[in-house]
Amino acid sequence: MGAKRTVLGVATVASLLLAASQASAQNTSPQGPNVSGGTTTLHAEIKDRLPTEIDSGWMDKGLIKVRARFTIDPVKGGDPLLVVDMPKGAAVEASWNEPGYINLKPVTGEGATGTANIHYTLNPSLDASIYGITVSYNSSQLINMLPDASFNYDAKTTASFKPWAFAGVPVQMPAPPPLDQSTLFGIGFDTMGVDPDIVEGTLKLQAATRPTFTFKTTEVRLDGAAVNADGGVAKVPAVDGDFMEVNAIVNGDLSFQGSLDIRPVVQIDSVDGYPTFGLVKFSFSAVSKAYSGESKTIAFAPSTIHIPLPNVKVPSTPIGLGAVKAGGSASKSISIDSTGELGAVLTFKSSDPQFKVPAGQVQVPSKGKYDLKVDFSPNSDGPASATITVVSNDPDAPEQTFKVGANGAKLGDEGDGKSGHAPGEGVPDLEDPSGDSGCAVGPTHSQTGAGSFALVGLAIAAVVRRRRK
Repeated sequence: MGAKRTVLGVATVASLLLAASQASAQNTSPQGPNVSGGTTTLHAEIKDRLPTEIDSGWMDKGLIKVRARFTIDPVKGGDPLLVVDMPKGAAVEASWNEPGYINLKPVTGEGATGTANIHYTLNPSLDASIYGITVSYNSSQLINMLPDASFNYDAKTTASFKPWAFAGVPVQMPAPPPLDQSTLFGIGFDTMGVDPDIVEGTLKLQAATRPTFTFKTTEVRLDGAAVNADGGVAKVPAVDGDFMEVNAIVNGDLSFQGSLDIRPVVQIDSVDGYPTFGLVKFSFSAVSKAYSGESKTIAFAPSTIHIPLPNVKVPSTPIGLGAVKAGGSASKSISIDSTGELGAVLTFKSSDPQFKVPAGQVQVPSKGKYDLKVDFSPNSDGPASATITVVSNDPDAPEQTFKVGANGAKLGDEGDGKSGHAPGEGVPDLEDPSGDSGCAVGPTHSQTGAGSFALVGLAIAAVVRRRRK
């Protein structure tokens, strides 16, 4: 019997389902016999820059013009730009009411069970015209011209969210320092190739922003069936096994928007060789640029969700109760196996009232057995048989049957349920009155060999007398 089902491609509040999985080793789920669940860990990262560029436009003051373009990048040598973790939030409820099918539903209960971590820097490129000298540097060229080879911008924060994040997770970055305290970099004119005999000085660029990022789960595929919104359900075929393993494929996206404040600051130290003693400073007006980026797709690593299931097995061959006369009785204990990782709930029916089975509901622990007692009380000496129906919370076979008989009843070789026994194991010959009778009690009648010969002799004598007449 197969115990694993996966499809290439990935229950209840998460804490409750974890308890259910643990409780399943002893009995059924606390939510009901037809409910199970499992959890998995989901993890995703964005390691490259976000798809946007923020352009300050040209800013000019006197003989100096400056233009900067910015991208939002991961910090070099640091964390990924985005990390989404759902260590306990990826919970799935499995339920079944239709034979042969299981409904899988992502659980979106209350409580913070996931985190979204944002860590980024601003990477600028620079175009400038300084006293007629034009320069243009991309971010890689620019950073290599700086003494510490880095830009002075490092922002990070963490937000928690409810399971699965179907509704979206807004991550608001903390407020940056004031613009006059947010110098991204400073670079000397001489480093940019400006002749010191013309002008000496320093160009600094100030920048500050407080974007809002939004992470959202956009697609969940459970065992190949799509669940695209909160409350959606994936319907998959039930497995004949003690558990099922569901592949979870999860995708999301990250969007962002904000406003970037930018201001160049230029300090002139000398002009035509004459020092200014720090008194010449160009005061640029700050520029504010709104921005937003196209959503960036996030693919989580595929994961597997382990879901315990009940699994019930009944005998595969008929069970005999031997020979029992009218007015007598016999009983037999028949083993019903509960092999699943979730406990079984059983009820029984008999097609013939001569064969009685217990009434009511029976709970059988995981990996346990139940000895079903069948009582046979015949109302005649003739052959008798019945179909015993076992109704359970087994998702792929909720109704199983097997045959019982007595007094030489002719039955087929196999039942139509799932077998817990090898064919012929412990099954007496139902046509042999001397077979296993359990505990038979009642009137008996025997005919010896001598009695038979006496009857034959009397019959012959009667024939002879008729001929003599």
